[in-house]
Amino acid sequence: MQVKNKLSKRLKIFGKLILLVTLIWSGNNFGQETSPDSAKKILTLSDCLRIAMENNHKIKYSKEDVNIASSMKKQAESAYWPQISGQAIYTITNKDLTFIMPSFNMSLPPISMLGYTITMDKIQVPQQNIKMMDKQNIHGIIDLIYPLYTGGKVQAINREAENGIEIAKQDFKKSSLEVRYDVKRIYYGALAAKKVYKIGTDALERLNVTLELTESVYKNGSGKTTKLDYLKNKVIVDAVRTIVDQLKENVKLTRDALTFTLGVTDDFDLPDEEIPFYTDGLNVDSLLTQAYGNNPDWKKVNSAVSVYQSKIDDAKSGYLPSIALIGSFNQNINSYKYGMVNPNNSSIWAIGLGAEIPIFNGFRTAGEVEENEALLKKIKEQKLLLHDAIILQINAVIGRLESSVKNVNNTLQSKLTAEENSNLTEKAFQQDMAEAKDLVQAQIMESLMDVQYQKALYDHVEAEANLELILGNGIN
Repeated sequence: MQVKNKLSKRLKIFGKLILLVTLIWSGNNFGQETSPDSAKKILTLSDCLRIAMENNHKIKYSKEDVNIASSMKKQAESAYWPQISGQAIYTITNKDLTFIMPSFNMSLPPISMLGYTITMDKIQVPQQNIKMMDKQNIHGIIDLIYPLYTGGKVQAINREAENGIEIAKQDFKKSSLEVRYDVKRIYYGALAAKKVYKIGTDALERLNVTLELTESVYKNGSGKTTKLDYLKNKVIVDAVRTIVDQLKENVKLTRDALTFTLGVTDDFDLPDEEIPFYTDGLNVDSLLTQAYGNNPDWKKVNSAVSVYQSKIDDAKSGYLPSIALIGSFNQNINSYKYGMVNPNNSSIWAIGLGAEIPIFNGFRTAGEVEENEALLKKIKEQKLLLHDAIILQINAVIGRLESSVKNVNNTLQSKLTAEENSNLTEKAFQQDMAEAKDLVQAQIMESLMDVQYQKALYDHVEAEANLELILGNGIN
């Protein structure tokens, strides 16, 4: 009875482990139905990575941020160029524009003639209403402003824009790395799910054979195996059949998760291959050098430092004057040829220098400088924090990799031992030297060790993908 209880407990552990492993691998739950088709296209890992880089919506979204930053850089560069604007105005008034000259007295100087002086009386000039322009008028203006000196403001905003492009590029790279990590994780999870499903179906097939042998032995054998043994084995077979059905559904879930990550709707299948396992020597100093050269978060924080240094220069330009070359051209079209719209005034241009000198703005400039200096200090502290976080992440992943290598080797040895034990127990059972419960237990342990081995392989390759994500490798 104690042996049978242990067997029942091991079966429960076997079922829970398989469910746990496949749920971890299944990722997100999607409801797209797939139909079996022998003509499905087989996608390798490199195929999946290529398709995801082309179709994943997260990557497309991040790419638009780069385009936005490039457009902002063009706007900043416009400050280097002269600003030319034109304006045309057509007006019509209810009456002609006039100038009323008030009446006045005009005195004439005395006239000397032949020794006589003739004095003239004052002449009164009456009020006059003088027309200045016709009531319909067209006026065109072209203005020019060319900044000669801005206290470093133009250069500062262009440096900000350049670093903004770099930050957007690193965001794009980070999105690409995350998608690459997701593809690898789900792809190998899908391979593992297929493998676990195969292990489950093989285990169910062997247990069915064992069940038939048990039935045959208890009916035709020496009586060592009873009907109770047969019924207990049948309960185990039915339980494993339920688990296998769940494993089949998990294969579909991982496929749907991969389809979503790739951003495609075409049906496909994955090759029947083992999860790769290889080990390389890991050197922390070498990995840190790679991370500081490729990690997008590290590059972003360096660009952010440059941004706020430029913002400080931008704010300090508020203390300095701005000088610009200014010019204008005015063209007036009016049917009246006298007054203020006479031909001499129809075309007028002017050129000169303009200066804007800040005198007092309520200490606003000082506040802007202090704000950006404080933000720069904050970014530098974030940089130090990120530096320590990268070291921590790399050490943690190295620990996972070292542990996973040991786990793979250990579970492989356990798997081989369980296979040998299952084969020997099956031969002993056929020769009536072992009981049915021993054979069932051996077969379950064989499948369980195989599942644990597949999980160990997956944990190792997932840790490698995580290290690649931290180092920023795989994406130019």
